Amino acid sequence: MIKFPIKFFKNNFIIFLVLICFTPKVFPQKSIIIFKTDYTNNYMNYAVYDLLIKNIFLYSDLKIINDKNNYDYNKIKSQIKKITIENNANISVAYQIQNFKNGILLNYIIFDNEKPREWIEKNIYSKEENLFDSINKLLKDIYDNSNNKTIYITEEDYTSLLGYYYQKIILENNDIYKLFYDFHKENIYFNIDYLEFLMNKIDKTNSEIINELAENMPNYFNHNKKKNHYYFYSLGCMHYSKYKVDAISSDIESSIENYNNGLKLKNYYKYYYRLANAYILKNDYDNAKKYFEEAIKSDETNINIIKEFIDFLKRDIDKNGNEVIYYLKKILEINKNDKEALTDILKLYERIGDYESFSNYNKILEDLN
Repeated sequence: MIKFPIKFFKNNFIIFLVLICFTPKVFPQKSIIIFKTDYTNNYMNYAVYDLLIKNIFLYSDLKIINDKNNYDYNKIKSQIKKITIENNANISVAYQIQNFKNGILLNYIIFDNEKPREWIEKNIYSKEENLFDSINKLLKDIYDNSNNKTIYITEEDYTSLLGYYYQKIILENNDIYKLFYDFHKENIYFNIDYLEFLMNKIDKTNSEIINELAENMPNYFNHNKKKNHYYFYSLGCMHYSKYKVDAISSDIESSIENYNNGLKLKNYYKYYYRLANAYILKNDYDNAKKYFEEAIKSDETNINIIKEFIDFLKRDIDKNGNEVIYYLKKILEINKNDKEALTDILKLYERIGDYESFSNYNKILEDLN
């Protein structure tokens, strides 16, 4: 038997105690789902949803579960616990707005899985021009319930957005961003949309606007820019767009660094997605694949990103054929009527000679046609 001196045990026991006392606790990220009501021809309804989602995204540690479905408020109320659990959410919010006495009534309910008997249900009245006050009261209830600090929507933020929402929802104006940019340079809620629009259409002019957006970003976070994930994301976008225009290698490195800094502060699918695209530009396909996979894990129902990943995998179809089939099936689990995915999977099954699978999927496609 090996004998250890008493001093050895004393020293190691002290070290063990120190590790126990000072190892920080790691808590899983809470998730939230906002049950969207139909905002067709109702830009005020859209305003509530858009401001809630963006405020929670910018200023809380909550993970937002994306849900493209529209819900009926009264039906949700009776099933909110069941639907919250089905969506793997910790917290859920359902809302509706109604015209009431020359103003707007915001009705909402907040459900927390950890407090299933303590639902919050309120009805808050305001004039249309003061709807932001009602939204702030809803935000406060969400943040108080999830131990987050409330960052309120300002009257200036809200008022300047009304014309934007009207153009977007009612008039469906395709030139909306250029039209409103000069008036909304200081509005973070507008600029979130505009940045994504520009990132999908990068050229020299758009790169210069992205640069301007990123340089203005510290103004939105009260000098706490290094504590906000979106600040780093905007810098990542700025350097990415510069690289796309001028192909200076330091820009792609800076883009990757800033996207990673954003991810350290917020686990968000789009940050993984942007990293994947940055690594593609760097010709680092292993890391591109890794971050595409992380993006899909973070938002499993995002068909557009899955399709982009499939296009990436098709670069070496002989090597990645099985993975392509896997992700095509994933798309069809989300939307069984996706004709593009059905057509692609048929071609692959025909190529590998799996005629039984080919026949099964071909029947589905024929039924759709």
